[in-house]
Order: sequence, then C-alpha cells, then structure tokens
Amino acid sequence: MDAVSAEERRDGDRVPYASRVMIVRAEAAWFAQLLDLSPGGCGVFRPEACELHEDEVVRLFFYQDAETTAVIVPARVARMSEGRIGFEYHDPQTVPPSHQVK
Repeated sequence: MDAVSAEERRDGDRVPYASRVMIVRAEAAWFAQLLDLSPGGCGVFRPEACELHEDEVVRLFFYQDAETTAVIVPARVARMSEGRIGFEYHDPQTVPPSHQVK
C-alpha cells in the first residue's frame, strides 16, 4: 500500500495561481478567485451565495490576460467546504488551461 495519501498526491501536483474563473451551472453563474491549478483540476475560493453541491457538473470559463475569448473546461465539483470548492476536469488540461492548437 502506498504511504502517501490520495490527498497528498493531489496537492503535490497543484500550482498556486491567482486569477478569476467563471463557474457556470445551467442558468446560474458565479465569478470566483482561483486558488490553485493542476492538469486534473483546480481549487477556488467559494463565491458568496454559491449553490453548488458535490458531483454537480459545471463549465469553467478561464480568461487569460487580454484575450476576448474564454477557455471553457467541463468539470465536476469534487469537494466543497465553507470557503473553498475543488473541481475535477473531465479531461486533463494545460496549466493554466489554454486553447488547444490543432
């Protein structure tokens, strides 16, 4: 059995990152401050009046610098606390998420 817990492995891949992201679920949306990023997900400070629950599917809209378009990443709510929300992406992303060059 691995001596490193799943929580420690997940945190080891995270990179502190200060930016804003828009969380969209159906017809509701919230702006949030990013806390950290990894290829598999991100953590945000929970916005006031945010009504999400664990396992809900959302879309995250990441904006970089002066870009006028957002990078849209489907994700699910992996964990919730009073002050933070953790998201797990459906597919691995770059850090920070960016438009894929084809």
